Amino acid sequence: MPVTPVSNAIARFVLPAYENFSKRSGDLSERIGALCASPSPEGLDEVRSAFSNTVVAMAAVSIVRIGPILEDNRLERLLFWPDRRGIGLRQIQVIIAKQDPTATDPGGLAGKSVAVQGLTALEFVLFGEGAETLEQIPNGYRCRLARSIGTNVSGIAKAVLEEWQAPAGFAHGWQNPGPENSAFRDEKESLSALVSLFANGLEYYDTIELGSFLGVTPEKDRPRRALFHRSGNTLRFLQAGLKDFRELYRTSELAALLPDGSAWIDEAVVFGFRHGIAGLESLSGSAADLIESPQQRSKLVFVRTVVRGLGENFGIDMTAALDLTANFSSLDGD
Repeated sequence: MPVTPVSNAIARFVLPAYENFSKRSGDLSERIGALCASPSPEGLDEVRSAFSNTVVAMAAVSIVRIGPILEDNRLERLLFWPDRRGIGLRQIQVIIAKQDPTATDPGGLAGKSVAVQGLTALEFVLFGEGAETLEQIPNGYRCRLARSIGTNVSGIAKAVLEEWQAPAGFAHGWQNPGPENSAFRDEKESLSALVSLFANGLEYYDTIELGSFLGVTPEKDRPRRALFHRSGNTLRFLQAGLKDFRELYRTSELAALLPDGSAWIDEAVVFGFRHGIAGLESLSGSAADLIESPQQRSKLVFVRTVVRGLGENFGIDMTAALDLTANFSSLDGD
């Protein structure tokens, strides 16, 4: 018998999230192609807007770190980050400087480093130094490179969606645990995987997505390390991500499984999401704006505290209340 919260999560959040990401990335790829054929400032604006929409769609996909997205380095190929040493930036700059012809072919690009295949590399191509040529030169090298990356991202998005939709694929196995299921042997293992998406995902949000640029003190802030800072999408990605966690929680109806006496956990989670999201929505501007303004920085610190509490609500409180085992976090060894 299917595990209800897992089935709810897949039908109401996971599949719609991947469908939207596939649609948005496909639209981005098409608009890049149109820009290459007929460059203009308006066309570049449309591409950049489509990129921002794809980033927001990626926020939902990035919290579902389970199943097909983890195969064949797909997550890293879509979003090579964190990149503390700037490997991706250096590699994409070298490709542009040398005008590597193999990178403008999606097949050739797929054989290169994962650091130059996804959205962070595409961000530099569309927003970095020299991007003005995109609106000036028909079928120029930089635009052909952007088109290649866009095609690669769209292709990965489509492949992952198809695997989630497959009748006998990962989704079926996650919903139907049993002795013959090597990945999920019983209902607790399926539920543990779902709860761990929140516990580990919120830890990642705190430690990496916020922690990459928000230091312990203002002197240790690093705005240029923020994800999507070059395109001005840092805040949009953060806002979308926390809303996506809330939507995954709401649609899964995990709270319905909490035993008597544990309703306070649901109340704490609802409270945390409400105030964390409100805090993010009160902010505005670039990554630098978020931390250079004492008022905004203070709000961001508050959001980080809330997110940390939410992580404990799932990783400790809910895990214990449902008698589950928390899955290993990739951050534990950092």
